[in-house]
Amino acid sequence: MLVITSEQMKRVEKLAIDSFLISEDLLMERAGISVVQSLWNEFGRLDDKNFVVICGTGNNGGDGYVIARDLLNYTEAVRVIATGEPKTEISKLNYERFVKHGGIVYKYDEIGLEKATETISSSDIVIDAIFGTGIKSEIQDENLVRLIELINIYSNCTVSVDIPSGVNTDNGKIMGVAVQAYMTVTFGFPKPGHLLFPGRDLTGKLKVAQIGIPSQIFSASNDFRRFLITGENLKKPVRPKWAHKKSFGEVLIIGGSKQYLGAPILSALGALKSGAGVVKILAPAEICDLAISHDPSLICYKVEEFNLERIQSVISSCSQKSVIVVGPGLSQENIPEKISILRFLIKDAPNPMIIDADGLNILSHSLEVLKERLLSKHIILTPHPGEFSRLIHRHIDQVKQSYTLAEEFSNYYEVITVLKDATTIITDGKHTYFNISGNTSLSKAGSGDILSGIIASLISQGLEPFEAAKTGVYLLGVAGEMIPNEGANSSFDVIRNIPEALNKI
Repeated sequence: MLVITSEQMKRVEKLAIDSFLISEDLLMERAGISVVQSLWNEFGRLDDKNFVVICGTGNNGGDGYVIARDLLNYTEAVRVIATGEPKTEISKLNYERFVKHGGIVYKYDEIGLEKATETISSSDIVIDAIFGTGIKSEIQDENLVRLIELINIYSNCTVSVDIPSGVNTDNGKIMGVAVQAYMTVTFGFPKPGHLLFPGRDLTGKLKVAQIGIPSQIFSASNDFRRFLITGENLKKPVRPKWAHKKSFGEVLIIGGSKQYLGAPILSALGALKSGAGVVKILAPAEICDLAISHDPSLICYKVEEFNLERIQSVISSCSQKSVIVVGPGLSQENIPEKISILRFLIKDAPNPMIIDADGLNILSHSLEVLKERLLSKHIILTPHPGEFSRLIHRHIDQVKQSYTLAEEFSNYYEVITVLKDATTIITDGKHTYFNISGNTSLSKAGSGDILSGIIASLISQGLEPFEAAKTGVYLLGVAGEMIPNEGANSSFDVIRNIPEALNKI
């Protein structure tokens, strides 16, 4: 499913009007009616409910007047609170239509806080149509700030039109104050603000309504390149019945240290449980012994300490198609030697490669090596926001959930970036995917290690690296969702769910 920004949506609507002769009036009518249909689908009968629709002065308010008018077909218990006079011609028209149909409009600046509070608290459902997708700066009007606060305190159930008022459509940030919705009905396609926190939380249930935008607009342009991951648009490896272990590839995990014994083991088990034929670990001896106790099928190469010569020897014994994961639990001791190892793996080893955890922290000291590799070598980086901030030398608040920075980074270094967070962003710089599967059961040490193993496994089984990254992220999320007591789990519970989660794709 496409994900589009506020500016893209404006262009789409303009093209629909200018090139396909679909009137703005018709688009607004369809939008309003689609919200009422969504209300019916969610709440059932509407004739036994009372509504208050809070309309702003722009086109979002115009949508609100259409909704209020259509609700009059089901019940007389519909009231509108207007934050001001409509400022666009189309919203004025729909205001007048609502009044002509016998609609009641209260002027917010006339009725006062007490009446507004009473009206909101006595309704079954509040429709938030104050601000739409165009808000870019903090809400300065104290009366509107107070109104949004009243909605959040006194509304029994709030449904937002297009996006909760006060949420930035393109990044999910709160513009000073924002409505907390039970449900949001958006038009055409999800927007980034619905998918990125805190906007994702404020959105509540997201319903996407179609309002008749011609599909030709999207097929004729390369401008639309961001998508929401769903189970339907993913690939998983084919497993022919005649296959043997080598058919499903080989994964080599390089990592581990005295501080982080478990990380490479979790990565290896993630690779095994997601279908890799052979999984190897290059790690300190105590980690190898521990790994074998968890699964004797693991092949281990023991090291006293990581050095370039040992790495070169192990890589030479592996197939060129083996997928390398470097970083889980590696630690940042002896950085100069580990930089030389990383440079060798990136420049001289032909294998596809996932760089995770301390591998990323070490890479941040020598990032230019990414530009020195053969471009036929596929590299996936899997940073969380802290690691990404160190990679690009920006404050963590700037990089958190920033799909544009991830896109720029991937495009410049020609890598795939998996920016891990509650909403994970996967991009190769040309196309970007948002993943919303998962829950707080993944907010545990080790989840990222498991993910690196899963992605490596999927590549080893034949998926293209970008497909493997998308599928791996979604798969980990589904495995987390299958845990019955969210948060009361260990990383091993997630690993145990991987095979069943694969069957859901």
